[in-house]
Amino acid sequence: MITAAGLADVLPQGFVEVVVAGEARPVFGLEITEVGEQAAAGRGELVTVVGATEASQVLAIISACAEASGLLLRRSLADDADVARRCAEAGLPLLGMVEGASLSSVVAVVRSAIEASSAPARGSADHLHDDLFDVADRISSLLDAPVTIEDASSHVLAYSRGQSDIDDARTATIVGRRVPREVRDHFRSLGVFRRMARSDAPFFVPAGAGGVKARYVVPVRAGGEWLGSIWAIAANPLSPGHERELDAATELVALSLLRLRAQAELHQQVQLDQVRSLVRGAATEQPEWLEDGPWRVAVLAGPADLQAEARCQLWQALCRRRGWRRPVVADLDDHVYAVLRVGASGPGADGWLADLVRGEGRTNAAVRMYVGTAVAAPRELEDSRSTAAEIAASGRGGATVVTVAEGWPAVVLARAVQGQESRPLVSPLTELLDDDSTTFLIDTLEAMIDFWGEPKRAARSLAVHPNTVRNRAARIVELCPIDLEDPEQRLALRLEIARLRARDGREG
Repeated sequence: MITAAGLADVLPQGFVEVVVAGEARPVFGLEITEVGEQAAAGRGELVTVVGATEASQVLAIISACAEASGLLLRRSLADDADVARRCAEAGLPLLGMVEGASLSSVVAVVRSAIEASSAPARGSADHLHDDLFDVADRISSLLDAPVTIEDASSHVLAYSRGQSDIDDARTATIVGRRVPREVRDHFRSLGVFRRMARSDAPFFVPAGAGGVKARYVVPVRAGGEWLGSIWAIAANPLSPGHERELDAATELVALSLLRLRAQAELHQQVQLDQVRSLVRGAATEQPEWLEDGPWRVAVLAGPADLQAEARCQLWQALCRRRGWRRPVVADLDDHVYAVLRVGASGPGADGWLADLVRGEGRTNAAVRMYVGTAVAAPRELEDSRSTAAEIAASGRGGATVVTVAEGWPAVVLARAVQGQESRPLVSPLTELLDDDSTTFLIDTLEAMIDFWGEPKRAARSLAVHPNTVRNRAARIVELCPIDLEDPEQRLALRLEIARLRARDGREG
């Protein structure tokens, strides 16, 4: 783990300096925010601002990124009294970068320092990225042009160094580590991505509006699958005689992309296993990657008709897109579970995810969240998970988000009849099962017990007139010798009805 102050210590002297110490928050990634865009940085992210020329532009970003792990600004902006005061009030560490340095070089150095502070297991991936930078330089010398290497999602993996003949699109691509949306839209309108997905033949893309220069594009494929691409700012295609060298370099890129994907999938699997162990209660101590509790475990239900693994991937992607950089989400026993911080704010908090689920539930009725009990120790997370799973299994409908405070009665009923579904009924309820109006009468009896002494509420729950309830009640008494004035009989009958529901697979 490294903090903003720790970054300033490990970088070259004077390159980045601490202006406001703030709280010691761990830094796991770098988020680049442009002036005028909605900032969405959360915990674990160091934020840097592109395009800010006045302190007033920075102040709005500070308010939106108060939960971030730090703010990196040009020294002239970082030294502004209002900026420093606002950061100090929020506990937000503030770093000032040396004047005169290009933003892309500062971003590259800071990002490398953050990545180097990660777990040692990332070392092999770093080596692969270094190899890609070397290949980018090699291809750049072949084409005599600046080069970027991207994956199939337009994320920049490596770029050549040393050229000055570039355009704004390339600068923004390197700084943001992804091709900007407007540039992607430009190339998409020309059919560039469609062509890369279908063919491995290099092709030339002419210059476009807004100063976008011409590109020489080389699709990278392996086994018929499109893995990524090589982009060069070149006025002309590759000169004759260099095709073989370019093919060899492209094969190296394909191999590196395959290895990076394998490592990413392995890393993802390790993370899933860690979360699964956590919700099973196997962790006796709090892992370093888990933020401080107390915690709750929630079941995330939906979308429908998807296996648990696919649902898990969708929920992880949704959480990341909304700002939870490292979602503590995993699938286990056909459920998708999330470990949430109780009463906190921002991504990863129980209230934050509840709001997200409610928003998604407006357009997808299958989306639900069932929240277990709050626990203070990692070994107790299994209890919270078990409770959440019981609430989900109880079939309690209605609300998109059901907490243990709302779902406990259904859990208690389910526990009382668990394993009893196949045992014969011993109560007078059997008399109602032989009647042609069995369903109506049992539903009515259930409503009468649930709303004892309140026939109007019982009628509303059944969507019938109160007189209908009274008529059915008379029929029940006629068929079934029970004394509803006896609280013990009411409880026993309610449990029998719950057992029938469980046996028939119906909702209570």
